[in-house]
Amino acid sequence: MAKAVWTQLPGRIETLVRKGQAIDKPPPSELAAALDDYEARTGFRLPKSYREYMEWFGPGALSSWFQICGPIPARLRGRVARVYDIDRQREMIEDPDGFWASSVSPEVLRRLVLFASTEGGDWFFWDAADVRSKAAHEYGVYGHAHGRDGGEVELVAPSFKAFVTDVALGDRYPFTSNEREPEWSFWPGWPSKKRK
Repeated sequence: MAKAVWTQLPGRIETLVRKGQAIDKPPPSELAAALDDYEARTGFRLPKSYREYMEWFGPGALSSWFQICGPIPARLRGRVARVYDIDRQREMIEDPDGFWASSVSPEVLRRLVLFASTEGGDWFFWDAADVRSKAAHEYGVYGHAHGRDGGEVELVAPSFKAFVTDVALGDRYPFTSNEREPEWSFWPGWPSKKRK
Protein backbone atom coordinates (compact mmCIF):
# COMPACT_ATOMS: atom_id res chain seq x y z
CA MET A 1 0.00 0.00 0.00
CA ALA A 2 1.24 3.51 -0.77
CA LYS A 3 2.71 5.45 2.12
CA ALA A 4 0.27 7.83 3.76
CA VAL A 5 0.53 11.52 3.08
CA TRP A 6 -0.09 13.30 6.37
CA THR A 7 -2.55 15.88 5.05
CA GLN A 8 -4.53 13.17 3.21
CA LEU A 9 -4.82 10.96 6.29
CA PRO A 10 -8.32 12.09 7.39
CA GLY A 11 -9.75 11.21 3.97
CA ARG A 12 -8.06 7.80 3.86
CA ILE A 13 -9.02 6.49 7.30
CA GLU A 14 -12.55 5.24 7.88
CA THR A 15 -14.02 6.52 11.14
CA LEU A 16 -16.17 3.77 12.60
CA VAL A 17 -19.33 4.61 14.52
CA ARG A 18 -21.99 2.23 15.80
CA LYS A 19 -25.21 2.21 13.80
CA GLY A 20 -27.61 4.93 14.93
CA GLN A 21 -24.90 6.71 16.91
CA ALA A 22 -23.00 9.98 16.41
CA ILE A 23 -19.75 11.08 18.02
CA ASP A 24 -19.96 13.76 20.73
CA LYS A 25 -16.74 15.42 19.55
CA PRO A 26 -15.79 18.67 21.28
CA PRO A 27 -15.71 21.77 19.09
CA PRO A 28 -12.22 22.94 17.96
CA SER A 29 -12.06 25.73 20.55
CA GLU A 30 -12.84 23.33 23.42
CA LEU A 31 -10.28 20.80 22.20
CA ALA A 32 -7.62 23.50 21.73
CA ALA A 33 -8.29 24.71 25.28
CA ALA A 34 -7.82 21.14 26.62
CA LEU A 35 -4.54 20.76 24.69
CA ASP A 36 -3.31 24.17 25.92
CA ASP A 37 -4.34 23.35 29.50
CA TYR A 38 -2.40 20.06 29.37
CA GLU A 39 0.73 21.89 28.20
CA ALA A 40 0.36 24.55 30.92
CA ARG A 41 -0.12 21.96 33.69
CA THR A 42 2.68 19.62 32.62
CA GLY A 43 5.20 22.02 31.08
CA PHE A 44 5.41 19.66 28.08
CA ARG A 45 4.82 21.11 24.61
CA LEU A 46 2.80 18.66 22.54
CA PRO A 47 4.10 17.91 19.04
CA LYS A 48 2.52 19.97 16.28
CA SER A 49 1.68 16.78 14.34
CA TYR A 50 -0.03 15.33 17.43
CA ARG A 51 -2.14 18.47 17.88
CA GLU A 52 -3.19 18.20 14.21
CA TYR A 53 -4.07 14.54 14.70
CA MET A 54 -6.17 15.39 17.78
CA GLU A 55 -8.03 18.04 15.75
CA TRP A 56 -8.75 15.54 12.95
CA PHE A 57 -9.54 12.45 15.02
CA GLY A 58 -9.14 12.91 18.76
CA PRO A 59 -8.29 10.01 21.06
CA GLY A 60 -9.27 6.51 19.99
CA ALA A 61 -8.13 3.21 18.44
CA LEU A 62 -6.20 3.59 15.21
CA SER A 63 -5.99 0.55 12.96
CA SER A 64 -7.97 -1.27 15.71
CA TRP A 65 -4.73 -1.94 17.60
CA PHE A 66 -3.11 1.35 18.67
CA GLN A 67 -4.95 3.21 21.45
CA ILE A 68 -3.96 6.86 21.18
CA CYS A 69 -4.80 9.04 24.16
CA GLY A 70 -5.26 12.77 24.48
CA PRO A 71 -6.22 15.58 26.83
CA ILE A 72 -9.92 15.35 27.67
CA PRO A 73 -12.04 18.52 28.08
CA ALA A 74 -13.54 18.85 31.58
CA ARG A 75 -17.15 18.29 30.45
CA LEU A 76 -16.20 14.91 28.89
CA ARG A 77 -14.18 13.57 31.84
CA GLY A 78 -15.63 10.28 33.01
CA ARG A 79 -17.32 9.74 29.63
CA VAL A 80 -14.06 8.82 27.85
CA ALA A 81 -12.35 5.51 28.64
CA ARG A 82 -9.25 5.83 30.85
CA VAL A 83 -7.04 4.31 28.15
CA TYR A 84 -7.76 7.35 25.95
CA ASP A 85 -7.10 9.96 28.69
CA ILE A 86 -3.47 11.16 28.67
CA ASP A 87 -3.74 12.32 32.31
CA ARG A 88 -4.89 8.86 33.46
CA GLN A 89 -2.02 7.27 31.55
CA ARG A 90 0.42 9.60 33.33
CA GLU A 91 -1.06 8.55 36.70
CA MET A 92 -0.52 4.92 35.73
CA ILE A 93 3.18 5.31 34.94
CA GLU A 94 3.75 7.46 38.06
CA ASP A 95 2.05 4.92 40.37
CA PRO A 96 4.62 4.23 43.14
CA ASP A 97 3.48 0.60 43.29
CA GLY A 98 3.28 0.16 39.51
CA PHE A 99 5.58 -1.40 36.92
CA TRP A 100 7.52 1.77 36.10
CA ALA A 101 8.34 2.68 39.73
CA SER A 102 11.10 0.07 39.85
CA SER A 103 11.83 -0.29 36.14
CA VAL A 104 13.51 3.03 35.28
CA SER A 105 15.20 5.82 37.17
CA PRO A 106 13.00 8.69 38.38
CA GLU A 107 14.89 11.01 36.00
CA VAL A 108 14.00 8.89 32.96
CA LEU A 109 10.42 8.45 34.16
CA ARG A 110 9.96 12.24 34.38
CA ARG A 111 11.02 12.56 30.72
CA LEU A 112 8.61 9.95 29.33
CA VAL A 113 5.16 11.04 28.17
CA LEU A 114 2.91 8.04 27.51
CA PHE A 115 0.59 8.79 24.57
CA ALA A 116 -0.35 5.37 23.16
CA SER A 117 -0.66 1.71 24.04
CA THR A 118 -1.83 -1.47 22.35
CA GLU A 119 -4.38 -4.13 23.15
CA GLY A 120 -1.41 -6.42 23.78
CA GLY A 121 0.05 -4.18 26.50
CA ASP A 122 2.82 -2.39 24.59
CA TRP A 123 3.38 1.29 25.48
CA PHE A 124 4.59 4.23 23.39
CA PHE A 125 6.18 7.41 24.75
CA TRP A 126 7.71 10.68 23.76
CA ASP A 127 11.05 11.29 25.41
CA ALA A 128 11.10 15.00 26.30
CA ALA A 129 14.92 14.92 26.16
CA ASP A 130 14.94 13.66 22.54
CA VAL A 131 13.86 16.83 20.71
CA ARG A 132 13.89 16.26 16.94
CA SER A 133 12.37 19.63 15.93
CA LYS A 134 12.27 22.59 18.31
CA ALA A 135 9.97 24.60 16.05
CA ALA A 136 7.36 21.82 15.73
CA HIS A 137 8.00 20.35 19.22
CA GLU A 138 8.63 16.91 17.74
CA TYR A 139 10.26 14.24 19.88
CA GLY A 140 11.57 10.76 19.32
CA VAL A 141 8.91 8.08 19.91
CA TYR A 142 9.96 5.15 22.06
CA GLY A 143 8.21 1.88 22.73
CA HIS A 144 8.19 -0.74 25.45
CA ALA A 145 7.18 -4.27 24.46
CA HIS A 146 4.80 -6.03 26.84
CA GLY A 147 6.97 -9.13 27.18
CA ARG A 148 10.02 -7.28 28.51
CA ASP A 149 10.73 -7.63 32.23
CA GLY A 150 12.60 -4.36 32.74
CA GLY A 151 11.84 -0.82 31.65
CA GLU A 152 13.69 -1.07 28.37
CA VAL A 153 12.43 1.31 25.72
CA GLU A 154 13.60 1.51 22.12
CA LEU A 155 13.25 4.14 19.44
CA VAL A 156 10.38 3.24 17.08
CA ALA A 157 9.85 6.52 15.17
CA PRO A 158 11.50 9.94 14.86
CA SER A 159 8.20 11.84 15.30
CA PHE A 160 4.51 11.41 16.06
CA LYS A 161 3.70 11.77 12.36
CA ALA A 162 6.10 8.93 11.54
CA PHE A 163 4.63 6.86 14.38
CA VAL A 164 1.16 7.13 12.83
CA THR A 165 2.15 6.66 9.17
CA ASP A 166 4.99 4.15 9.54
CA VAL A 167 4.16 2.24 12.74
CA ALA A 168 0.39 2.34 13.37
CA LEU A 169 -0.42 2.21 9.65
CA GLY A 170 2.75 0.39 8.61
CA ASP A 171 3.17 -3.18 7.42
CA ARG A 172 5.46 -4.28 10.27
CA TYR A 173 4.79 -4.25 13.96
CA PRO A 174 7.49 -2.70 16.18
CA PHE A 175 9.66 -5.01 18.30
CA THR A 176 9.29 -7.86 15.77
CA SER A 177 9.86 -8.51 12.09
CA ASN A 178 6.33 -9.86 11.71
CA GLU A 179 4.43 -8.47 8.76
CA ARG A 180 0.84 -7.38 9.11
CA GLU A 181 -1.93 -5.87 7.03
CA PRO A 182 -2.86 -2.56 8.66
CA GLU A 183 -6.48 -1.57 8.95
CA TRP A 184 -7.19 1.96 7.78
CA SER A 185 -9.82 2.52 10.44
CA PHE A 186 -10.36 4.60 13.55
CA TRP A 187 -12.70 3.97 16.49
CA PRO A 188 -13.18 7.35 18.23
CA GLY A 189 -12.61 7.55 21.96
CA TRP A 190 -15.07 10.41 22.28
CA PRO A 191 -18.44 9.42 23.76
CA SER A 192 -21.28 8.62 21.38
CA LYS A 193 -24.88 9.71 21.43
CA LYS A 194 -28.00 8.75 19.53
CA ARG A 195 -28.08 10.23 16.07
CA LYS A 196 -30.81 12.84 15.63
